[in-house]
Amino acid sequence: MKLLRAFWRLFKRQPIRVEPKSERESPGDEEALRQSYMHKKPSYASAQVIRRKRGKAHIQVGLDFGTSSTKIVYSQLGRRLSRPIMFKHNLPHYPDYCLPSLAAIDEDGKLLLGIEAAKAISDQEWDSGLQRFKVIVAGNYDEAFRDPVTEKRFCDYRQRKNCATSLTAERLSAVFLAYSMNLSKKIIEKLPEYNDVELDMAFNIGMPIDHIENNKVLLEFKKVFSWAEVIERAWRSAGKGFDPLAESYELQASAGNLETRVFAVPEAVGAIASYLVSLRKQEGLHAIIDLGAGTTDLSIFNLLIPFGESNSYWYAARNIPRGTVNIERRIANYINRINNSPCTPCHIHDCLTGMINNEELRSTALIELRDLHASDEYCRTWGLASKHLAKETEWEKVQVFLCGGGANLPFVERIFSTPWKWSNLQTRQVKYPVSKIPTPDDYDAEEIDAPFERLAIAYGLARPIPELEKYVLPSHSPDHTPPRLPVREFDHEILYPKP
Repeated sequence: MKLLRAFWRLFKRQPIRVEPKSERESPGDEEALRQSYMHKKPSYASAQVIRRKRGKAHIQVGLDFGTSSTKIVYSQLGRRLSRPIMFKHNLPHYPDYCLPSLAAIDEDGKLLLGIEAAKAISDQEWDSGLQRFKVIVAGNYDEAFRDPVTEKRFCDYRQRKNCATSLTAERLSAVFLAYSMNLSKKIIEKLPEYNDVELDMAFNIGMPIDHIENNKVLLEFKKVFSWAEVIERAWRSAGKGFDPLAESYELQASAGNLETRVFAVPEAVGAIASYLVSLRKQEGLHAIIDLGAGTTDLSIFNLLIPFGESNSYWYAARNIPRGTVNIERRIANYINRINNSPCTPCHIHDCLTGMINNEELRSTALIELRDLHASDEYCRTWGLASKHLAKETEWEKVQVFLCGGGANLPFVERIFSTPWKWSNLQTRQVKYPVSKIPTPDDYDAEEIDAPFERLAIAYGLARPIPELEKYVLPSHSPDHTPPRLPVREFDHEILYPKP
């Protein structure tokens, strides 16, 4: 019993003695303080509030820097979901998932970018403003990528608007990329699922394979990407009132001095990311044709899957400086002849979407696609690829994938199903299977009309570089020509035995 009494005494409330704060405090004050403590009820309002700690999400953003429009897709690491960014600009001649890759100068001499530029020149001629500056940058460092028509229109517009020659295609590319990254960050941060989440964003920007393997072009684009990153960081710190063009002069020297969060990735490698995770994946020769506005990117690779792991060996790639812009020029001449008035971007858009019902425009597309298919650049690319596998029977089965804005043109599948003209495959009437790049299960178009073939590259770029499987670019791709079978040679005594 004594042990039980001692045990329960431990839980008995003991009176709390509060020492006076000083000798001047009287015993009455001490007793009042003790009584107030004993009768005081707990106050939950005064308790410390435990707030939920803000989480951190790692976001990978794929930025497909196109010649006519830029497409952006993002994904969160750890979640199997990729979504395109919708800009909701309501431009009649651009889908909401396309950010116009153009710039313009207003009446006050201010540089307008993207959406604002497209709105400002919507009622002007279809090729007004500063367009296709990505092509000009590549052409400045390699004559093979040069487009003289695009370069001349760029310089003429700059001169007509009294702009300084320091507004180069390189500077404009850096400013536009900073604008694209800044806008996409703002859109992602406002999404409901990231209201109370700290975001860590990294960007992959696509480049054609032959640009990456060209040291001069690659070095210049890396400078542009780093320059754009510095401008965007300053833009986010400054907020409203920031002039990216004016600040680009001050920030140019500091480009490359910070830890980068922007990386260059081969576009074609990103384009086949959806195929590598699909059930259609199989070993063999493949080609992917990205029909863009200013360029057509042809890339040929051999997919090997030893032990279930994909390895893509890229045999040849060529960024051909001709695309649907040539079809647009033909359409513009057609509209000028029919309406006797300037052709606006809306006219071009309407004709491209309604081309299937117009026989003359259909024949225009057919002529341009045939010229592209018969061009030396197109045939030479296939010829270079065949040197990595010099066995003609292997080239009778090549899966051809289409992506880009020109993937929906009439006759496109029929034209590119025919092998290149320099081979003997045409005489044997070999036909390649041609289809659009397959749509993956984790692609979320948010219940909108966002065709995957337009966003295939951005989808692949929205993956961390280690997740893009193993790939070998053409300059390091081995010769996969199988060795000749050994032939047994007999000497004359065996061939002609003695009697």
